[in-house]
Formats: sequence, C-alpha cells, structure tokens
Amino acid sequence: MKRWDPYEAFVHVVDCGSFTAAAKRLQVSKSVVSRLISKLEDRLGAQLLFRTTRSLAPTDLGNVVYRQCLNIFDGLEDIENEAMDFDGVPRGRLRMVASDNFGEHYIAPLAAELLERYPSLEIEVQITSRMIDIVAEGFDLAILYSNLSSSTLLAQKIFELPHVVAASPDYLARHGIPASLDDLKEHNCLAATFEACTPWRFNTNGGERAMEVKGTWRSNSGPAMIEAALRGIGIVRLPELYMRAHIASGRLVPLLEKYSSAAMPVWAVYPGGRHTASKVRMFIDYLKKRLRELDAKQVSLDPSVH
Repeated sequence: MKRWDPYEAFVHVVDCGSFTAAAKRLQVSKSVVSRLISKLEDRLGAQLLFRTTRSLAPTDLGNVVYRQCLNIFDGLEDIENEAMDFDGVPRGRLRMVASDNFGEHYIAPLAAELLERYPSLEIEVQITSRMIDIVAEGFDLAILYSNLSSSTLLAQKIFELPHVVAASPDYLARHGIPASLDDLKEHNCLAATFEACTPWRFNTNGGERAMEVKGTWRSNSGPAMIEAALRGIGIVRLPELYMRAHIASGRLVPLLEKYSSAAMPVWAVYPGGRHTASKVRMFIDYLKKRLRELDAKQVSLDPSVH
C-alpha cells in the first residue's frame, strides 16, 4: 500500500458520499476502502467521518483534511499537466467510457492508435449502453450521443452521425419501395430499443416529424439491426457510418432520402473544474481530427464491414 492511498480513498469517500460509490470509482472492494479510512484515522489519531446507516459526512477535522488533500492532488495533477505541456508527451492514466457500436468500432481503435503513438499513456476504455456517472465512477471522459441534459460537466462536439433508412434489395423486391413516410406504416420496420435511435426522426416541410415504428424485430444492438436488414427482415434506420460499406456494396439500398433528419451529435463529456487534464484535451482533439479524416476518406474502422 502506498502512503497516499488512504488519503485518496478518503477524498473519494467524501466526494461520492458513500463507501460503496467510492469503492466503485477506485475499482476495489468496499472493505478495502473501509480499511484504508480506518488506517488513516488511526494514523491521525482522530475521527474523520461521521457514519450512520443512512448518511456519511466529514467531521470538522475531516473537512480540513479533505481540503488539504484536494490542494495536494491538484498540485500533483498540475505537475503532470506541466510535464506534458513542456515536452508535448501525454502520460498517466486515461479512463473513458463510450457507447455501443461507435465506442467499440471507432473510439476504442482510435484510443489504441493513440497508445501506439504515446506508450507513456495508460488507457482504459469501457463500452456500455447504461447511463454512467463519470464523476462517481472515476472516468476522465465519456463519449455520448444525441442531446445532453444540463449538468456541471463540460462537453465538446466531436462528430456528427447522419442517419439513413435502408433495406435489402430482396426485402424491397418482396414488399415494394416506400415513397412517403406514411408508407412506413405498411412495412416491417426494425425498431431500435436504444434511446438515440428511437423514435425515427425525419425532416418535412412542416418541421421535424418523429415516428414510432412497428415491426417483428427489436434490438438494442446496432450490428444486430444491420444483420436483420441484410437478411431481408425489414427496413432499418441507423447512422450512415454503420451502414456505409453495405450501401456501397449494394447489399442495402437507401430510402426516403429527401426526408433525411438532422445529424445526431456525438459529444465528449468530461468533469469541469479548475483545469482539465492535458491528456483529456489532447485526446478530444485527436478524436475530432481523426474522425474527420476517416469520414472524408469514407473509411471505416469497423472490422465487421471489411
């Protein structure tokens, strides 16, 4: 155990308001966190936290220790940031979380690409479709879709995902080609169960129109939706980036293009504060640059479409 581990555990407990949440952020067990806090209180010879079955709060001394620890840890982060700014080499740990297919096939490969360039980094990429509290769970940033709810987090738009409606030639030969949005009511529409792609949205002369579609196939997986469309099960609506190679090969045919909706923004979201770590700023800039380059070249990093 490092000498500063109990202090770091204490700061996370106060930040999170519980031993359980702090343990989750630190990726250790609750018992480890409890043991570290006990060691710190023994070392200082004083109680740092008031504990009840329902609440937790720092004592007067706990508040003093917490503020001093923040100053120390901020100073350490400043040293790392200045070291990077001095020689331009990112270093240290970078933890990020990203959503589903975009995270798996675009963010993760670009993170690995960055690590090849800067081996002094240590990168962790978590892929999940669940809602994440990036502060409580100790992430440096998250890559999220669509509109953002108001929060104290900072955000930068790194990319946009235009959506496309498409179906296989086999499906269209059997069921016909929809000419209007209302025609979709007569077709088997493959419904996504993830929020970013539900409902289907279109631009019309009267403004945006949102449609709740119906069909015999529902999934929370983009690749599963595409596979169903390729097999001729129905019509799919997903980001064009995911279907680009299949459209280029003719395995999927774009539909209703005159009703295309506004592109869905992709955001890099990260905690606000006195400063943002240089490695976070650098990675966001790297993502924006590389995603633009790949999009301009019509290149996909998704190995499933090659």
